Amino acid sequence: MNLGITSVTFRDKNIDEIIDLIKEAGLNSIEWGSDVHVLAGDLEKATEVKMKCDKAGIRITSYGSYYKGGPLEEFTPLLESARALGIKVIRIWAGREAPETISDENFHILVDHLQKACDLAKANDIVLALEYHRKSMTQSKEGSLRLLKAVQRDNLKLYWQPNPELSFSEHLLEIKTLAPYIITFHVFNWDKNNERFLLEENQGIDKWRAYIAQAHKFGSFPNALIEFVKEDSVENFMKDALSLKFISSKPQATLMGHPEDVKRVYVDKVIDQIKLFYDLNEEIITLDNWDESFEILSKTEVIFSTWGMIKIDEDALSLRLPKLKAVFYAAGSVHSFAKPLLDQGVRIFSAVSANAIPVAEMVSSQIILANKGFFHCVTPGDAHSFKLLKSNLTDYPGNKGVKVGILGAGAVGRLVIEKLRSLDLDLMVYDPTLSENAIGDLGAQKADLETIFRECQTISNHMPDLASTKGILNYDLFSLMKHNAIFINTGRGATVSETDLIKALIEQPLRMAILDVTSPEPPVENSPLYTLSNVILTPHIAGSSGNEVIRLAEIMAKEAENFLLLCETPTEVELKNLNIKA
Repeated sequence: MNLGITSVTFRDKNIDEIIDLIKEAGLNSIEWGSDVHVLAGDLEKATEVKMKCDKAGIRITSYGSYYKGGPLEEFTPLLESARALGIKVIRIWAGREAPETISDENFHILVDHLQKACDLAKANDIVLALEYHRKSMTQSKEGSLRLLKAVQRDNLKLYWQPNPELSFSEHLLEIKTLAPYIITFHVFNWDKNNERFLLEENQGIDKWRAYIAQAHKFGSFPNALIEFVKEDSVENFMKDALSLKFISSKPQATLMGHPEDVKRVYVDKVIDQIKLFYDLNEEIITLDNWDESFEILSKTEVIFSTWGMIKIDEDALSLRLPKLKAVFYAAGSVHSFAKPLLDQGVRIFSAVSANAIPVAEMVSSQIILANKGFFHCVTPGDAHSFKLLKSNLTDYPGNKGVKVGILGAGAVGRLVIEKLRSLDLDLMVYDPTLSENAIGDLGAQKADLETIFRECQTISNHMPDLASTKGILNYDLFSLMKHNAIFINTGRGATVSETDLIKALIEQPLRMAILDVTSPEPPVENSPLYTLSNVILTPHIAGSSGNEVIRLAEIMAKEAENFLLLCETPTEVELKNLNIKA
């Protein structure tokens, strides 16, 4: 990516002064203007300028003209000067009228003149690029496409610059639409009143980073040339040059977590997706190499992590990760590390919603099977037991009109409700954070814990592990369960008083518990949970496993793209909600 300046930014300076400015700013290219520094047809001046730029190591990317495709305009002098400059691009204008005001006659005249200019240019291996400007056919993406397609020349391309009258989202859409044609950005930072700002002001850097990323996303890798600086000052140009070098480089990203998990989650295709937008250092940072990774960490702007994310306190953030802006966590709960980072303004994104998918798939299946009596009927042991089970099948209500309790309507609980909603079930939800109307909108009815445990055939726990929920599911509730009801826990083991659960299961052997989580996890060595015949114990398998974990990284890679493009980020964790979510 060539980084430079349009010479018309400093019309009052001579050629040597502009070359010196470019070198001092550490830029590498320039577009010379045809109306002030290298006049069209002045071949001696063009040859002199080329020699000076070659000597200074500055690339002339283009020749900036004001040719507008009019009947009385000459194109040949521009072409001759461009050849003397040794360049392959001439910037021209897309006529003198906006798309909504140009007549059909004038449009066809413009097309005819541009076709002739393109043909002359192509004979000299030169590309013409339309200035993206108000009061011309490139005032809008629609006008630009209309003209480009009408001219039908493969050496007619496009510059792009932000129209201050349009919104940021409209700018992104323009770049997406026009990406196949864009070869250069004119970089400046204006507001809708055309007031000039430094690139570092008014979100200019973030927006230009997004513009460049959007172009790359859709296959365009344009040059970036500063055009206009605040107050036309050299000092402000130097500041903008620093900003330009910053925005043209991809943000530094780092992998962090248990190495085996990071490699399992962030597979090659996800890594490639991340690298489109970020400069990803593939060395995985752990506590073991933390001290040796100072240089990597000091440049890191975003972290991609999963299980094994390091807890980073305020001091570590300040000393080791001064540029950190965001963490993308391809796993579920962020409670173990989030608060210190959120307190310091680091944004956190979690794939908990993606992790909810396999949990909800498993739980909804278990609920359907539980209502059929499946788990009571598995492995009867002998023929007599088999016949007895078969004779008692009417004791299980099936999946019509039966009450099912969902404890917690977070990411998993909501998805379970969604999956069950097509069945003829009465869904009852306990969630103190949601109103009756909100739960009704989910297709369920709000209920308290006592009602759910008393009336529901199957109860599934999805409550988060918070101070207010520890041990909340106790004997008073479990003793209310129907004689053959089933309690499913894929939420958090700490929300259950396991001693009380065991007592209720022993008292009524047809009650069952299907436990994918416990507290502690796994249960202590001699826990009755291992031996009770009415307990099914699984080793925390509900969450993402196998190929499912790739989905977590894919979600985070997409969210990192959204973050860079300043788009909506639905997976973001907010500090105000941290205490009510898992």
